[in-house]
Amino acid sequence: MSSTRLPSLPQEQDGPSDHSPALISFLSYKALIFDERFVYIFQRKQLTEGFQLYCTPMQCRILVAFLLYPEQELSFRDLAAYAFRLDVSRCNMQDIVALQKHVSKLKQKLPPFLELVAVKGHGYVLRPYQDEQKAEINLSFG
Repeated sequence: MSSTRLPSLPQEQDGPSDHSPALISFLSYKALIFDERFVYIFQRKQLTEGFQLYCTPMQCRILVAFLLYPEQELSFRDLAAYAFRLDVSRCNMQDIVALQKHVSKLKQKLPPFLELVAVKGHGYVLRPYQDEQKAEINLSFG
């Protein structure tokens, strides 16, 4: 699988920041990111009915990577490089283990309509929450 280049947020540039939030559209949602600390996720036309996440800067960078590439598999190495602001070739196993700890905490903060799914031996995917138990019930009665 080819490596996905993950872009930087505007707030990560050197120099003074105007503290404008970054806006990311993904799936049927939008996310506003404020200073790598606060994320507000909402349906495209329902700004007042959103979900608030308070994150560490590290968790925010990881979440932004997933929001930029929803439903795409992102490798441990690419995510670690993005989160720790390293060159992909410099990421080692220690970085990947640290990343996994941050992802674990981030999973607990996600809105109920999103889930981070581990791709065994490779990385993670952000996707809309899929209630598998409900799908199984529908199949058994359908």
